[in-house]
Amino acid sequence: MELEENAVVVPLVPLEAEPSTEMMLRMLLNREALVISRIASPAKGTPTGMVAQTSGAFAKAISQSFGQASRAASTEGLYRVILPTGSVARDLVPAVGGGFRGIARASGSTKIAAHVRLIPATAAGTGAAVAAGPLIATVGLAVAGEMLAQHQMHKKLDAIKNAVAGIQIRMDEQERSILTTAEQQARKVAGYLLDQAQIPSISSAAHAFGDLDTLTNTYINRLDRWLDIADKHQGSDRVYAPDLMKALVDKRDNQAREFEQMVAQTYQALALRARVVVLEKIAAEFSNGDRSLPHVENVLRGELSALADRQSQLVGLLDDLNVLQIDSSKAPIAFAGKGTIGARTSFGRLARALHATPDSLPLLTESDQTVLELAPMAEGLAFVAPTET
Repeated sequence: MELEENAVVVPLVPLEAEPSTEMMLRMLLNREALVISRIASPAKGTPTGMVAQTSGAFAKAISQSFGQASRAASTEGLYRVILPTGSVARDLVPAVGGGFRGIARASGSTKIAAHVRLIPATAAGTGAAVAAGPLIATVGLAVAGEMLAQHQMHKKLDAIKNAVAGIQIRMDEQERSILTTAEQQARKVAGYLLDQAQIPSISSAAHAFGDLDTLTNTYINRLDRWLDIADKHQGSDRVYAPDLMKALVDKRDNQAREFEQMVAQTYQALALRARVVVLEKIAAEFSNGDRSLPHVENVLRGELSALADRQSQLVGLLDDLNVLQIDSSKAPIAFAGKGTIGARTSFGRLARALHATPDSLPLLTESDQTVLELAPMAEGLAFVAPTET
């Protein structure tokens, strides 16, 4: 059965009266509204496991906004929500050390067809509809960011682990616990935002994110020390490998493997911190009555830029170490012992892994809008991650 081709325009700013079609188009162009439509199910899509419960804040806002355009409840097709938030997703990608390959959809795949009827959200001039728009936009941004960052972080970690055999063997248990707990809490917070539009006071997320912040700062300080070490040896004709590795890891045994593990943990902590920044700032915005989307974007842009710079420094460090002329002899005779060969191999593999560009999820339009697709089901609206456009 063909779905009715209506597109509901939901305002992000207060309106004094119901908008005309021309005004709705202008609002969409000026990033002052979002649009929700029903489409036929795409050929391929992957369930994310995230569901906006029917009784939750996000699903209610979608239902309220789409009210007059919807027929009887149906599980046919998908809801497609197009948000003016793509610039934040683009800022997030470098901060998780990802790449832009596949982040945009095929040209024209999300354009509003000429025959589609634009209608304003139910009671668009009321405070309820005006509140629904920012809620959908900010929570949608949090979920899209989490989907994108989680996908790319896991792809990048797989590249690092595949490049360096046995990288998980020697990981510090306490630090492993902090990183694992922070990732678990990030997924929970995305669920809280969907259902409650806030983080409940009983949540342990704040403690987990605080531990992650402390750990990340420790890793950043260590990264600064590594950068100083690499800078000290730049341009040297020869670098004595045992002294270099001792300076990098401050241990004498299994130095190459220790360094590999430290690099992987540093990458993971920076990527997780970027995910958490998006969730925390958006959750905090719900305590602000205005819930200004541009304000959220500006706050996020600064922090994500700083984390992206750190990711670039980590990649640059491996590039610099990879070109150092290291050997195992203090005498002016080139000699590569087992430790030196191991260090050279480690630097090269890590550099290639960190340069790897993981594929992305096609969540953006070419004009930097975020696209979310939600499948109606008995429990609510299930988020679907597209695998192709």
